[in-house]
Amino acid sequence: QEGLLQREHRFAELEKELRLKGEEVDRLKEELKVRRESEDQMKQVLREYERTISELIADKEKEKSKLEADVARMVSEKEQAVEDLQNVEAAFADVHRKYERTKQVVEGFKTNEEKLKAYVDEYKGKLSKQDQKYQLLKEHAEDKLEEANREIDNISRSQDAEIAKLTAMLQKTEMKAKSLERTVDQKNRENEELTTICDDLIAKVGT
Repeated sequence: QEGLLQREHRFAELEKELRLKGEEVDRLKEELKVRRESEDQMKQVLREYERTISELIADKEKEKSKLEADVARMVSEKEQAVEDLQNVEAAFADVHRKYERTKQVVEGFKTNEEKLKAYVDEYKGKLSKQDQKYQLLKEHAEDKLEEANREIDNISRSQDAEIAKLTAMLQKTEMKAKSLERTVDQKNRENEELTTICDDLIAKVGT
């Protein structure tokens, strides 16, 4: 009977050990399940990470291509701006040269205008002197004519020959006066023509 008790005791221990082993197996199965689920989750995270990395790499390549295109466009715009600036500088230099030449021409016109005005003023002075001289001559002729008339009045009753002589002198004096008047009129016309020519020249220089 003692052997039976030992066997029962041994059987109970085996059952207990079997139960513990079963529990250990269940626990290990549960851990394996959890680990597999965790591994699946890690794989999913890894796949998401790889997809994100791929997208980032693709975005980076797109951004790089866009940046390279922008840099190329900016370089082209810079070169065009430099070319435009050079063209503007060349055009400005040409305009400046034309301005300097025009300035010299205008200064020459001003110098010629001053010379012409001085010449006109000098001519007007001479013309004024000629007018004064003409007035003096005219007054002198009128004085002589009046004097001759008085002499004619004084000798109106003298001899016919003396009258004829005085008449001839009077006619001669009148002819000289008329000739002088014609000469003065001619000078005046010439002076007016010359003044018109000078005014035309001044008007052309002024424009």
